[in-house]
Amino acid sequence: MGPAGTDSVRLVEHRAGRVRLYLNPACAGDVSVQALVDLPGALAGLPGRATRQRGRVTSWRWQPDWAPPEGLAVRLYAHGGLLGPALGTGFLGAGRMLRELRLAIAAHARGVPTAEPVGVRVQCVCGPWVRAHYVSRIVPGALDMLSLLRSAPEDAPLSPPERRRLAHAAAAAVAALHEAGIRHGDLSLANLLVQGSMDAPRVFVIDFDKASEPGVVSWRARIGNLLRLNRSVLKWPAARSALGPRTRLRFLRAYARECRTGSAEAWFRVARRCDR
Repeated sequence: MGPAGTDSVRLVEHRAGRVRLYLNPACAGDVSVQALVDLPGALAGLPGRATRQRGRVTSWRWQPDWAPPEGLAVRLYAHGGLLGPALGTGFLGAGRMLRELRLAIAAHARGVPTAEPVGVRVQCVCGPWVRAHYVSRIVPGALDMLSLLRSAPEDAPLSPPERRRLAHAAAAAVAALHEAGIRHGDLSLANLLVQGSMDAPRVFVIDFDKASEPGVVSWRARIGNLLRLNRSVLKWPAARSALGPRTRLRFLRAYARECRTGSAEAWFRVARRCDR
């Protein structure tokens, strides 16, 4: 039987006019409710980063007085894909945001290495339409794996031992996610954070938007996540060069050891697909 479902995860709720805050109970006593209500004004003066839509800033590093030294990460929910520019940042209801928050809280509580969620700010725009921000604590000193690989100097690539340690750390993080009964919705290099030196790296899984909680992650769902991550590696030249077939095979072997699932023949078939 899988872990208890996220429906049982209770949130601390605050209301202020057209704004509703849904907070992680573990963090609720440490936050300023008024600062979260006034969040858009605070973000207006901060540099941000465009993540889902070209030309639209949707993520920020926020450092209010009451936050931990590393600060908070803020993400504005925005539609992606072909309809993204038309749909923008408006959503019908807050169900999607609350599912992500509850999943992230459950994952953190179950020992999955991930950024600790703080809460979600939801503002009614018109009728059932809302805009929402997701707030989490920043993992100190961490960089997403794609940025890490793309920033590595060409004359100083990762050494074979460093690649091996990185593969093992990533495998441990993904295995912990699956063993906690959670399937990721977009497992990619951009959603894996690397903390520490390459002598002893730690990897964190982030972004539970569109993730699901089947309780027990099936073999097929696991493979789907792993192949999605492999496509992310092959998509970017820097990642493809640094994480070659041998490193990706090490990742699969380490994942299989962590999960102790699947036959040798099944993993061989997965390895063949990842090598394409």
